[in-house]
Amino acid sequence: MANLKTKLPQLEQKAIQAMMNPHFIFNVINAIQHFINTGDKIAANKYLTDFAKLIRMSNRFSGRSMVLIEEEIAYLLLYLSFEKLRFGENLSYEIIVDPNIDISETRIHVMMIQPFIENAIWHGILPLNAKGHLKLQIQRESDTLLKIIIEDDGVGIPESFINKNYLEPFQEAQKPCIAIQRLQLLAQSSGQKLYFHYKHLHPKRANKGTIAEFLLPVGVA
Repeated sequence: MANLKTKLPQLEQKAIQAMMNPHFIFNVINAIQHFINTGDKIAANKYLTDFAKLIRMSNRFSGRSMVLIEEEIAYLLLYLSFEKLRFGENLSYEIIVDPNIDISETRIHVMMIQPFIENAIWHGILPLNAKGHLKLQIQRESDTLLKIIIEDDGVGIPESFINKNYLEPFQEAQKPCIAIQRLQLLAQSSGQKLYFHYKHLHPKRANKGTIAEFLLPVGVA
């Protein structure tokens, strides 16, 4: 258990650092520079202000294990606004929260959702070279668990990834991503039966789309 308490904070910090990676920062700055060069001062000021807000939120999350759902959603909306800036009309998105969840009182582990949203956009929607839609659903599974569902109508994930619970021990050629490692540790530390798996959104279409679904323990503020 002591090892779990050490590893979880380390992975949490890595998750925050991974989001604010140099490639993402470069894209944002490049987009703001475009608005400046084209004389669109309103857009340049808006996105510069939002980017400063995103950095402040990242710094505020640093060192925290859990955040309120309303904080996480605010962060995700800012992040998605910058992805929308990059993709333009080829990206639309929505976030749907179960009305039975009090987002101002319920806490979740920091930065657990964003990596899977980023994955859906860059590996699902981007290869389409056409319009794609992302939907995040946060549902109440029980008093202590949330169900997170991330759907994209992109190219779809390879069949070999389907119908596996990535939180169960099995041999993989590569080490799981940071987000999966964190879920594995949360399953151990919470003593709750968690899962993470992929499904196809449209199994019979050429672009099958992807559903990433997992359970997440919650806390109360």
